[in-house]
Amino acid sequence: MNRVLPVIFLILLSLLFIVLQSTFFSPIHFGHAFYPDLNLVLIVFLGLFSDLRRGAIIAIGNGYMMDVLSGYVIGIHSLSRLSVFVILKGISQHIYSQSRITQAMAVLFATLFLWGFIWVSLRLKTDDLEFGISLGDVMTQGVVNTVVGLPVFWIINGLYAKVQW
Repeated sequence: MNRVLPVIFLILLSLLFIVLQSTFFSPIHFGHAFYPDLNLVLIVFLGLFSDLRRGAIIAIGNGYMMDVLSGYVIGIHSLSRLSVFVILKGISQHIYSQSRITQAMAVLFATLFLWGFIWVSLRLKTDDLEFGISLGDVMTQGVVNTVVGLPVFWIINGLYAKVQW
């Protein structure tokens, strides 16, 4: 089994998803709640199927690149995506992660957790009560991530299996 090729594949996939998410799937084109978060789908995949060290490093790097490109406070995406990864990694030891229902629930949970983490982080930083994104927007984002993310998730899973040989 090749150990370097899967890491290179995941890093290149992460870069591709960041480029797609910041250009074609940007909130500018689809609105705040209607764009898929492809990088979050990748983090869910890593949490369910990757080993701890490799997945954590890619999750932190992915989050840092999102911090740099998004304009949020540096560290919000890094910490939130690492937290999603760690939670899913801990849960994945006790569930059947090949189930499509489990994968859909993981993507939905990750979206809700991510936005909750960002909201709490920004709320602690400022006294402004207006966040600009409602709970309905977050739920819509979760549904969009799940509907678009699951086919992407399956494609990643198939390609990742081929790369490991």
